[in-house]
Amino acid sequence: MFKRLKARSLKVTFSLLSVLILLLSACGPQGTPTTTTSNGQPVKGGTWIDDIIAAPGSLLPQGSDTTYSVLIDQALYAPLFYGDSNGQVHPGITTEIPTVANGGATKDLKTWTFKLRPNLKWSDGQPLNADDLAFSFKTYNDPKFGAKFTTGFADIVSTNVSSDKLSITMHLDKPIGNFVSNFVDANPGAPLPKHIFASMSPDAILKSSDSQLPHVTNGPFMIKADESTAQQQYTVVRNPYYYQPGLPYLDKIVFRIVNNPDTILKDVQAHEITSNWFLDVSKVDAYKAVSGYTVLPDKVPAGYEALWMNQNNPALKDVNVRKAIAMAIDHDKLIAVARNGYATKLCTDHPASLVPGYQADAPCPKFDPAGANALLDQAGWVKGSDGVRAKNGLRLDFKYTTTTLGWRKTDQSIVQQNLANIGIKTTLVNTPGSTFFGQVLPQGKPGTYDIAEYEQTYSYDADDSSSLDCAAIPSAANSFGGQNYAFWCNKQADALFNQELSTTDPAVRQDAFNKLHQIYLTEFPFITEYGPVDVSVVKNTAHNYAPGPMGAQETVNVWDWWCTGGQC
Repeated sequence: MFKRLKARSLKVTFSLLSVLILLLSACGPQGTPTTTTSNGQPVKGGTWIDDIIAAPGSLLPQGSDTTYSVLIDQALYAPLFYGDSNGQVHPGITTEIPTVANGGATKDLKTWTFKLRPNLKWSDGQPLNADDLAFSFKTYNDPKFGAKFTTGFADIVSTNVSSDKLSITMHLDKPIGNFVSNFVDANPGAPLPKHIFASMSPDAILKSSDSQLPHVTNGPFMIKADESTAQQQYTVVRNPYYYQPGLPYLDKIVFRIVNNPDTILKDVQAHEITSNWFLDVSKVDAYKAVSGYTVLPDKVPAGYEALWMNQNNPALKDVNVRKAIAMAIDHDKLIAVARNGYATKLCTDHPASLVPGYQADAPCPKFDPAGANALLDQAGWVKGSDGVRAKNGLRLDFKYTTTTLGWRKTDQSIVQQNLANIGIKTTLVNTPGSTFFGQVLPQGKPGTYDIAEYEQTYSYDADDSSSLDCAAIPSAANSFGGQNYAFWCNKQADALFNQELSTTDPAVRQDAFNKLHQIYLTEFPFITEYGPVDVSVVKNTAHNYAPGPMGAQETVNVWDWWCTGGQC
């Protein structure tokens, strides 16, 4: 399962697997969501303005892995399945969530069937059917296309479309118990319109103008091209062919790319925007002081903030260096000072909301600077006259790179001092989220970053192979296809990924995750700092704004947003 990179995130009481096992028997096709609230009946109309801290990259499904492309895509594309504010999954343009019990999956978990709702259409009025899915899956699997996510999709060896074109059956090369989780929310779960892209070479699609401003979509909204500028502002308007009758409520949403978190606070203070998600928590008190707005912590956390050790740097190939860094981090100070208390203690990549996944007794490293110094001494890393350790011509002198958010800068300051205390020098670098996630991380060049900090958010399942298996390491030829930005490869871990993916048995999966945690907490390809609790701000005239913990997060229910009197 892939995870979202945040400029991103935290993310439930139930993972997708839990939902499938515990809830699916009660789930049927989900029609129009319940929209009546204590604030009155929803009304149509209004323009909602949403500031976004980083540019989204491509707006085609599978074209970008940042949270900001995903949240805009959720307004543009109707997914096969969608998540809600509690992280629970529902059918989208499908009629049901396939399981072994309802015949949607075979017992060996190698054949899955998705059934589509009838009479679906694209925003240009053309029919949407299983041919679009078959085309999309074939395209996503073509290396020339450059899909950002390959987990699940890459295991489809063949597809069959029914004669009525209302269902598609996928045959996999191996059992995948969490297969459905690869198709939840608009990116990566939505299809491409075959009638638009079939005439293009796969390697031309993400280079086309549609990659930035797609003119045919199937979601609640569609791009208004004359009011949109790629990577700066995206204005979306109501799609008359959206499959949910009477929705969306809003006339228009304007997603404004601001890059600077200080701009967001100024826009709130000026009452210029309706909402912003993923606030800079160092400024929460300032947001709370603005009348007419409410500050909302996420209902459920499901992600982790971590330091990723770029093993393209020879010094970071030494596990003793990575372990010493883990022992030197003051997690309590990071939570209290940098996060303003909006975080929980965590040392793995699975927060308590993910079951299976979370391990309460994980062997977390203790905060032990003295022990870290002793470990580096024993490993032959000697402090020079400047206090920086070196060995065989290599210095422990690293570029520590992250985004421009204020609390991340505070993280850097705390960690920099922690590492200085054990003879490791860090040069702090901050770059806009679009550059950080789009260029810096995939290239993995030492000197661009040696230690990278960001948050990852789960998408409805605890599988973490897309960030840590050997196949997820970006290559020079193709920076797409994985998020293993530690450039770390462990064959034992790869075997455990296959183990947890090939079953729906929670106990078997948990055993695999526990063993993975043992590897992570021995080799330290990444060092978890804490489990963040993300925070939003929204105008009091706005309703049904309920960010989710996973997937599309801020816009999980964007079709349901409305404003008092149609005035946002």
